[in-house]
Amino acid sequence: MASESELGHAAPSWFSAPGETDFLAWVTAVLIILALFGLITLYAAFDRWAEHKSSGTPLAKTIPTLLTIALLYEIFPLDHVSALLPLSAILIALAADWSRFHLVGPLAPGNAATQSDGRTGDPTEAEGESGHA
Repeated sequence: MASESELGHAAPSWFSAPGETDFLAWVTAVLIILALFGLITLYAAFDRWAEHKSSGTPLAKTIPTLLTIALLYEIFPLDHVSALLPLSAILIALAADWSRFHLVGPLAPGNAATQSDGRTGDPTEAEGESGHA
C-alpha cells in the first residue's frame, strides 16, 4: 500500500502554504474593488446624464430611480428582498414628480414670483447663500 508522500503530486502554482502571503488573493481583491468602483463611477455619470436629459419631463426623478433599481437587480441577487422595497422607492419617486408639477405656491416650478433681491422662493438657494447646511 502506497503512502500519500509517494504519490508525487506537486502543489499547484496558485497554492500558498499556511503562513505564507497569498498574493493572488490580494490582487484579486484589489481588482474586484477597482471594478466595483469603476462600475459605480460609470453608473453615476450615466445617472447624471439621465437626470439632465429628463429634467423638465414629468418623470425626472422616477427615471433615474428605475435605472438604479434595474442596476441593483442586475448586479446583486435580490431574490430574497421583498418586492415592496423597490416598489416603495418607485412610489416615492412618482410622488416627488407629482408634487413637483402639482405644487401650488411660491415654490411651484415656473412661478415668476421672486424676492426683492432677485432670488426665487427656493429654500435651498437661501440656505446655500447664508452658509447653513
